[in-house]
Amino acid sequence: MNADASGSPPSRGKSVLFCPECRFESPLSDGWLVVSDGDERTLVCPKCGHVADHRSARSAPTPQHAD
Repeated sequence: MNADASGSPPSRGKSVLFCPECRFESPLSDGWLVVSDGDERTLVCPKCGHVADHRSARSAPTPQHAD
């Protein structure tokens, strides 16, 4: 566990994404280029163009609903 002794909250939210190529960091909703094509989604770094994630709807988990 890496809790801060001062008790202050972390400076970043949990939804911050990082580019492994240029170290760009930003929440998904604020800066990343999201390219959708049918059932596929690609996340692209706006600084260097690195593809950070590419997946199809088939690879995403299916939500389970209680009946």
